[in-house]
Amino acid sequence: MTDLNLIDKYLLLALDDEKGSFNSGPFALTYGFAGAIFLELSLRECVSIVDKKVVVNNFKRIDDTFLKKYVDLIKNSNRERSLKYWIQKFGNKERDIKKETLDKLISKGILVKREQKFLWVFNNDKFPTVNTKPENTLRKRLYEIVELHKKPTLEELMLVSLINTCKMDRIVYGKERYKKCKKNIKAIVSDTENNMLSTTMKEIHTQITAMIVVMISASIAATTAAS
Repeated sequence: MTDLNLIDKYLLLALDDEKGSFNSGPFALTYGFAGAIFLELSLRECVSIVDKKVVVNNFKRIDDTFLKKYVDLIKNSNRERSLKYWIQKFGNKERDIKKETLDKLISKGILVKREQKFLWVFNNDKFPTVNTKPENTLRKRLYEIVELHKKPTLEELMLVSLINTCKMDRIVYGKERYKKCKKNIKAIVSDTENNMLSTTMKEIHTQITAMIVVMISASIAATTAAS
């Protein structure tokens, strides 16, 4: 699909096509992007978990400039660190990840940037879709998986799982479809790891989904308490 990775697809699904603004709830992008990066790296067999630390396996597998930058952060760290550390670290780079991903999708002719100001001072740029085919194809495929029980690829399994973990189901599938397919989505997510061939991939997926749930809940609670 025009060479899009998990991060690109996750962003497209979180973006309102017409308004060009993000529909996602609090912290869904913050930790969703971080999770998508690690899931993409695990798909490419570039990282593994050794003694609860993230280790770079095969740097040569990275042919993506964006992903290479984040692998470099892991590789050049002065010591090996936990997956939780890196999820938080990458989560703090949400603005950079969003900008780079938006720029990529703009360069591919999928999105366009419309500069706007809020109160004539603050940037409030919008990114409406101009080529709907990639996202429509993606959504159609996801609907087939959750609604018509079509067999998903491993990447599609990870995307369905990430959408569910970040509480994006209603945004991606629509309220009515999600209500109808909720049980099937739950079954797909529960069975995700059984379809993973690599033990490393299973471990990364398990840790990421568990961490994101905790981090989003904790972040929302902290924000609520501070308001």
